[in-house]
Amino acid sequence: MRITLLILLITCTAGVVHAQSTQSKSSVSAIAGAGQTWDDEGSLGRGWLAGAAIDRTLIGGLRAEVSVEVLAHDRAEGFLQANGRTLIGGVSLLQRFGHGQAQPYVFAGATAGHHSGSHAFGQIRSDESSTDTGWRAGLGLAMRAGVKYEISPEVRLNGFFIDTDSHPATALSFGIRVAVRL
Repeated sequence: MRITLLILLITCTAGVVHAQSTQSKSSVSAIAGAGQTWDDEGSLGRGWLAGAAIDRTLIGGLRAEVSVEVLAHDRAEGFLQANGRTLIGGVSLLQRFGHGQAQPYVFAGATAGHHSGSHAFGQIRSDESSTDTGWRAGLGLAMRAGVKYEISPEVRLNGFFIDTDSHPATALSFGIRVAVRL
């Protein structure tokens, strides 16, 4: 009788484990790439991008994402010279389309950016520091690479509501995101 109950218990447990979903609900990712920063009058220069994000599936293909990135800029030619970095934090809703190995996605949300850098206009140089809120939007293509990994080329646009015209107003970036599904 005990052996029959043990076999029945093992069989029932194996059935439950087999029925559980293998689809991940969360992922952690890192992004690296390049971007360009503009104030309200023109380009502040180009530079590197690095960041990290975590997302969670809400329902279907809809996900919530929290991210932190650093976008550098450097403009060394011309009459206006500028360099600096913008630390960008954001929350977004991200919608994935399809269920295949490659899933296109779009996202939009809110952002906050802290910029520090300097501008030189002719012989006049000034150091700048600002923190502004704004919006973000972008698109990408999540491609599965094995069971737990994804690689995604991504374009991201951050727009900031600025008080001073020399502060960064727009940041456009392109990066490659590598994600680990948890």
